Amino acid sequence: MLRALALSVAALLTSTLALAAPASADDTVPTPAPAAAPTITVVGDSITSWFRDEPGSVSQGWWSMLAREMGASVTTLAEGGSGMNVRGNNCHGTTFGQRLGALQKVDYLIIQGGRNDMYTCTSKGVKKSLPQLQRKKGIASYLSRLGRRVDALGIPRERVLVMSPWGKADRRRGYQIQSYLRLYSNRKHEGFTYVETKTLPNSLTLDGKHPNRAGSTYLSDTVRRVIASLP
Repeated sequence: MLRALALSVAALLTSTLALAAPASADDTVPTPAPAAAPTITVVGDSITSWFRDEPGSVSQGWWSMLAREMGASVTTLAEGGSGMNVRGNNCHGTTFGQRLGALQKVDYLIIQGGRNDMYTCTSKGVKKSLPQLQRKKGIASYLSRLGRRVDALGIPRERVLVMSPWGKADRRRGYQIQSYLRLYSNRKHEGFTYVETKTLPNSLTLDGKHPNRAGSTYLSDTVRRVIASLP
């Protein structure tokens, strides 16, 4: 009887130890590696270049807000006064087209522009107005070159976002420029994703052109919703 009891106790201990033993290496469930942060490049004008990556400040840019909301890494290639037809920095800088070579493969490429594309620069570095037809041709030409560049980099065209935010200043020409960008971005032409933005009221701008913090928040939220809808 005592021997039977001892065997029972030994069996119980063996069973308990077996249950408590740690899993072998073969049974361990691997921990998934954290997803890489999305990468974003923004090509833009002063609506991008005026602002900084300063969370919570009035100087925080729409692109900074977007990147932080998405947990993304962002690079800006932006100059005040620049566009698809005109060099920035008072005609001493570059056009959007002259920055094509600086592009690298990213998850999302955002083209923010159009605000200065009523103009071009003369050979003497003086800004002058462009006729309507030349504005349109210049925009179409840039977007065509951009398409070839992103194809070479392996960026899906639907992940190229084109946006042209305007305040109330010079809004009539703004509608015209936006119509060109919308047209040449669509599936029948370049196959980019056009981001519709409403006219920024004075309450969302600093000067009728550039967004204040509330305006930057609106732009960031608008772009983020579009990105979330992409495949």
